[in-house]
Amino acid sequence: MNKYNAATTTGDAGMEQYTEDIGYIMWRVTNNWQKLMKAELREVDLTHVQFALLRSCHALNERESASGVTQIQIAHNSDIDPMMASEVLRTLEKKGYISRVPHPQDTRAKLISLTESGVAVMERASRIVMSADQMFFSKLGPDMHDFIARLKMLST
Repeated sequence: MNKYNAATTTGDAGMEQYTEDIGYIMWRVTNNWQKLMKAELREVDLTHVQFALLRSCHALNERESASGVTQIQIAHNSDIDPMMASEVLRTLEKKGYISRVPHPQDTRAKLISLTESGVAVMERASRIVMSADQMFFSKLGPDMHDFIARLKMLST
């Protein structure tokens, strides 16, 4: 057993390979990060999913120079299930953070954009999330940039 309480084996190249479930470790880290996000975002009365969709909507509208983007575009950009995105977007609309207007060509779709209060809460939440991320990941020290690069490899 090693310091991670995991058995190891030696692979073909002589490198140590952990037999502990790396997915379980990732799940624990993700849960700890999500607890922090939940606590920090209470200040602006948002869940992390609500923040992610606000941010995605804002970024897509900025990139497209559009007067709205569709729910499907937001869901795909955020890697969130479209049905879940629909529910969360309805909540954001009730809070007054987004507006939904009929799509000019597709009668089934709505164009979604942030309201002034939506932009304000998204910007405030962005500062909160950045600060919380810095605090959470600071344990990595100088390895943080390499860690981020490796996470990006896994997220594609």
